[in-house]
Amino acid sequence: MKLKDIYAEAPVFLKQTQREFYYEKGYLVFPSLIGHNELATLRTAANSIVETTRQLTESSREIDLEKGHCADNPRLRRAAYLDDIDPVFWDICKDSIIPDIAADLLGPNVRFRDLMLNFKWAGGGAAAKWHQDIAFYPHTHSGAMQFLVFLEDVSSNQGPLQVVPGSHQGQIFEHYDDRREWTGAIKDSDIQNAGLNPPLEITGDAGTVSVHHSRTIHGSGQNHSQWGRPALVITYSAADAVPYTAPAYPSSHYGRIVRGAEPGYAHHEELYIPMPPDWSGGYTSIFDHQEDNA
Repeated sequence: MKLKDIYAEAPVFLKQTQREFYYEKGYLVFPSLIGHNELATLRTAANSIVETTRQLTESSREIDLEKGHCADNPRLRRAAYLDDIDPVFWDICKDSIIPDIAADLLGPNVRFRDLMLNFKWAGGGAAAKWHQDIAFYPHTHSGAMQFLVFLEDVSSNQGPLQVVPGSHQGQIFEHYDDRREWTGAIKDSDIQNAGLNPPLEITGDAGTVSVHHSRTIHGSGQNHSQWGRPALVITYSAADAVPYTAPAYPSSHYGRIVRGAEPGYAHHEELYIPMPPDWSGGYTSIFDHQEDNA
């Protein structure tokens, strides 16, 4: 949908000023949006996944492990396909206020893409270099977004998400190096020459939820604290945004309509999007790609 058509739809949860802020700045933050009981349930489910990794010695398509991982010191970087592992995770993707927010921003017809758990461990949990999500999953238009759900309190020394306000209105950058090898990151020289606004850290109490536009430049530093920084990462797209590439994490719910209905058409936006590799043969995580090309 065009922006004027989105604005013509009455919002379910957001104020019109919030919608306008999102499209001006490329992000929104909702402090303490998720209640204590739901948080406790999600934490229990997330910790159960961490426990299962103790018996693993290497990463897989579903589980990405940091260097130094072992049974006594599990170092899970990312777990995918969560919506197929535990119904608690699928519930938050389809039945919570989060897809309502997505509908207020994308239009009434919203498609689920994927759900991940990023677990930035204490004492050096992995950084994520500057990148744009749309470079990983290009669509016929840029109406896609990613939500982060804080499972614990997040402070500045825990490697919080950082976004570059307004960057979604600029170009979509290459995520390849000079040898045309995929790095999953924007080149430092491109960042330095782009004239971008200063980045903004997103911190908050457990239960805080942030959302950013698929073109918003974002990243995060290492976690130098003694506390972990687990977060759920949920991606949605407008139902009329048709993907050009195979999904990295094709769970059984991939492509499911979670708000509204199938529109029966594709909306096209004139964009220059460098195409990513073909993920149909397997994918681990952004951390793995950025580490391999450090």
